[in-house]
Amino acid sequence: MTNNRKIAFSVIVTSLSIVAIFFICDYLHLLIDSNKRKNTALQHDYDVYGGMTDELRDSALFDDMQSGKTFCFLGDSITNGTVTYGLHWYQPLLKYIKGDVTSLSYKGWEVKNLIDNRDIIVKTDVYVIAIGINDALTIGEKSITASKFADRCSFLANRIRNINPDADIYFIAPWYYFGFDDERMQRGDEFRHALGEMCAQYNYNYINPNSFIEKEFEKEDISKFMLNNFHPKAPDGIELFSYAVLKSAHEQRASNT
Repeated sequence: MTNNRKIAFSVIVTSLSIVAIFFICDYLHLLIDSNKRKNTALQHDYDVYGGMTDELRDSALFDDMQSGKTFCFLGDSITNGTVTYGLHWYQPLLKYIKGDVTSLSYKGWEVKNLIDNRDIIVKTDVYVIAIGINDALTIGEKSITASKFADRCSFLANRIRNINPDADIYFIAPWYYFGFDDERMQRGDEFRHALGEMCAQYNYNYINPNSFIEKEFEKEDISKFMLNNFHPKAPDGIELFSYAVLKSAHEQRASNT
């Protein structure tokens, strides 16, 4: 190998080594930052966003939480905590629930998945069902209408009533999402409306927390609360979602008095 070739080869090796070092340093930085966020989230003392108030305590849902009744939370990745280190949207509520708590949820689930797994839904006193965001976001051959979604939710509730005829059933409106095309955004509104009408018809509790979630986005940057277009961050997003559920539940009681 001539001297010129040796020099060129040496320069290439050195350059590649420098690039590799920078790549490794960036990777280690991201890994350390990710672990730091995870540890912060897992070690956080969760409470509803802004702290518990007398107003947030004033709802049928909170009465059930304090009564010692058993709870089962049903849903998708937001209930499961798939992207929030296993931390559920209801994590801040656990300290206020005096009965035992179970959950049946999985990433990507639609209402049909809860129906398909109805045989493993345990008997409890209260069921809180937060489902529908994946149903609304799915378009094309596998999509369903808002009416069909509401019918499936009604079917699920009937199966739950077979498990426990005296159960209190709460449906949470499909969660807030943003940044999608007009069709998907419109479907979200249609699905929430259809679910609300079904709950009113069959006397199920319906909680739509989304307006209260959006109000906080007007005060602070959305990136504080959201990991992506629909998953909340831990801790702030989770705390906000729990707050909004209790706030909506309170407003529902207040409007009926």
